Amino acid sequence: MTIGRLGANTSEAVAMLALVGALGACSREMSTPVATQELQSMEADYIAFGMVSFVTASGVRELRIQADTAYIYEEDSTAKLHQMKIDFYDEVGRERATVTGGSGDWNRENDQMVARGDVVLFIHTDSSTIESPEIHYDPSLDRIWSDSATVRTMKDGTVTSGTAFESDLSFENLTIQNMRGGARRVF
Repeated sequence: MTIGRLGANTSEAVAMLALVGALGACSREMSTPVATQELQSMEADYIAFGMVSFVTASGVRELRIQADTAYIYEEDSTAKLHQMKIDFYDEVGRERATVTGGSGDWNRENDQMVARGDVVLFIHTDSSTIESPEIHYDPSLDRIWSDSATVRTMKDGTVTSGTAFESDLSFENLTIQNMRGGARRVF
């Protein structure tokens, strides 16, 4: 009998200690904030981490927009993208081109975009790349371009550089302004 009574008292004591510990934890303030001060001071309406968004027309995917972080502003329908990637698709949904950049802006109302920071445009049809500090895209004009220094590298290693480039989205009418180069890389 004594053992049973001691067991009951022990269980009650353990339960009481757990309750006191839990109440004590509730009354303590957390020493770390939920978000950094910089994040708390941002004026974005929404912040999305690991954002992926699709743009479609008549049920066919036209764009896939990815960003490590997106700061979304409702008033002007823009999103500031960090560590971004944009996949462009043709009229039957095949990958046409991919743009990657350190940051950029996306107007969600008209889908105009600007990619900045070591931007690389990979053209799937010929496996060439175009590198530039900044690349612009305007779907209403069916145009992708850069007003900055541009380097195009073909699949065979041929490198062409210039002061800017412009192309339609089918990459059939691609021009490089003030073109220099055309030599192949030798390894």
